[in-house]
This record gives sequence, structure tokens and C-alpha cells, in this order.
Amino acid sequence: MGRRVIWTVFQKEMLDLFRDRKTLLGTFLVPLVIIPFVFFLLGMSYSHVEKEARAYIPIAVNGSSGLVASLQKVPGVSILQPPNQEEALQEGQLRAIITIPPALEGQIKAGGTAELHVAYDSTNQKSVYARSVIEDTVEAYSKEIVLQRLKQAGMSEQAIKPIAPTYENVASEERLSGGMLAGIIPLMLVVSLASGGIAAANDLVAGEKERGTLESLMTAPIAANHILTAKLMAVMVMSCMSALASLVSLSLVLRLGPLEMENGFSLGFFSPMTLLVLVLTILVLAATFAALELVLSTIAKSFKEGQTYMSGVIFLAMVPSYMMMPLNPVDIPGYYYVIPVFNGVALCKEVFYGRVEPLHALVGLGSSLVYVAIITVMSSRLFRREGAVVKN
Repeated sequence: MGRRVIWTVFQKEMLDLFRDRKTLLGTFLVPLVIIPFVFFLLGMSYSHVEKEARAYIPIAVNGSSGLVASLQKVPGVSILQPPNQEEALQEGQLRAIITIPPALEGQIKAGGTAELHVAYDSTNQKSVYARSVIEDTVEAYSKEIVLQRLKQAGMSEQAIKPIAPTYENVASEERLSGGMLAGIIPLMLVVSLASGGIAAANDLVAGEKERGTLESLMTAPIAANHILTAKLMAVMVMSCMSALASLVSLSLVLRLGPLEMENGFSLGFFSPMTLLVLVLTILVLAATFAALELVLSTIAKSFKEGQTYMSGVIFLAMVPSYMMMPLNPVDIPGYYYVIPVFNGVALCKEVFYGRVEPLHALVGLGSSLVYVAIITVMSSRLFRREGAVVKN
């Protein structure tokens, strides 16, 4: 009987949510349209800036040296002499200013080390690129001088390179793909799970309280726990659908967008074990955020007040995601697996690195279930209070 009541209320809540255009827009429009569009714009912007930076590199050179001839051979480099070089650099008309001391060639011929001054603007990405071009040119020019000195001394280049190290990357193609995705997907998943259910949770309690429909539902011969369970399931469904939409949008960005991976793209890090852990992690995170959002929606006296409270949920989701973004699973502290949300992000990273520790999975999922139970009990007690569900 209880299951049938929960299913009936759940169907009613889902029908109401899908009739609400605002809820649908918040759940699907942002992940499916806005996120790929933002990634596309970022990729196009970086590509455009890099293309312009390579095509035209205006540089001012004060002084003379054989280095100038080497710079002029670099594609895109143009030597300019504006009247006010510092001002031109600040305004972006110049990318860099090279000052060559008069004694540079003499110091080089004497076998010494000459100083070279390069001014650039670190706030201008094109100026930063010009600095890298100058660094590469100076390094190549210096190498030519070293080879000449070695030749005059009757020595070969190997004389100053007694060791020739060989570096081997032991990371497989699957780990490379998983490592890249492990920095992006946990953030998108957790934020989507947190934000996807906000509109639904706020509408299902605070919204219905404001409209007066929740009071009518509470007067029906239905246990409050059954109503709360149905609402929790509805919010979880919306959260999971938002997360799924985010994953779809990310896959579109990776396949069709301007972003490219140097070593290709592989999903070989997925296995039945890692997929199971990922699905369970998504479900417990969705339940955690759904229960917390229902608590906040129950406390709120109006829909607008509920929106204010919900902003804290996004903050709760973003902090662990950003803190753990640069971490490899082997560097994640053990206690993170018992901290809410942190444990979910940690397990997601292990999944995409293709190495899920069974103990970490048990501790992370088990502790998450405990937190869900605690928050659900809190929500149930608040929900049964007449003042919490009746509009004042």
C-alpha cells in the first residue's frame, strides 16, 4: 500500500514538474545548450588569439646584434621603431621591446656572458607569446655560439652533454583520456546534480506552500513520510537528468567542438566495476543534494526565500570540486572519503583514472548513505511539523 501511494504521488509530482517550463529550462537548457556554446566560444576565442599572435609579432629592438637577423627569420616577426616604445607596448602596438647593450657582441667574442633586456606585458596573451618566440630565438642563437666555441676549442657538442636521458611516458591512452576527463567531469557532474534539483525542490515544497496546495495534500489520508519520499524521488530524478544532460553536452563538445586531444580519445578506462561505482556515486550524490534541498525548501516561507537558501547548495558542490580538480587519486587524503560531497568527487576521479579501490568505494558510498539518512530524517521531522508546511 505504501509503495503504491509513493508511486502515485511521485507520478503526480513529475507530471507537475514537466508542465513547468521554468523547471525544464533550468534542468535541460543550461547543460544541453549553454555549456556547449560556452565551450565553443572559449575554444574559438583562444584559437583566434593564437592565430593572430602567430601571424603578426611587432617587436622593437634597441641596439644591433646578429640576434636581430635571427629574429627577422621568424615567421610573423616585424621590427618596428615607434617614437614612444613603452606607451606602444602598453597599448598593444608592440608585443615586446628588446634592448641590446653595445658591448654584447664583444662580450660574446671574449667568451663571456652578455645580458639582454626584454620588456613585455604579461596581461596581454599576445605579448606573452612574443616573449616565448624571443626566448626560443635567443636559445637557438646561443646554441650556435656555443657550437662555435666548442669547435674553436676542438670539442664536440657531446662534450657538454655527458648524459642523454630518455623519458618514457608509462600512462596509457586510456589513462591520458581519463586524466583529462577527471579534471572536468566531476565538477560538471556534482554541480549539475546540485543545481538540477533546485528548481524542483523549491517548487515541490516552498512553491506548493505558497500556492496552498501542500496544505491540501497534507490533509489527504497519506502519510507524511510517503509524500516526502515521493518528492525526494522526484528531485533526484531531475538532478540525475540534469547530470545526464551535462554529460551529453560534454560529449558533444569533445567530439564536435574546437577542443582537441593530442593523443586521441579513449573510454577504455571504463569497466563494469568502475561504471557501477560511477552510477552508485551519482545516485547517492543526487539523494544527498535532493534531501538537503528539500530541507531548505521546507524551512523557507516562500519560493523567493527558498531560492536564496538554495544558493548555498551550489557553493557546497563547487568547493570540493575545485579543490580536488588538480589532484591525482593517489594524492587524495583518506579522510576525504568520509566527508560529504568530497567522497563523491574522489570516487568520480578514481573512476576516470580507471583504478577504483574497493575500500574507498565502500567507505565513500557507505558514508554518503549515512549522510542521506541523517538529512532525510531531519527533513521528515520538519515536514511533519504543521507550521513548516503551512503558509504563514
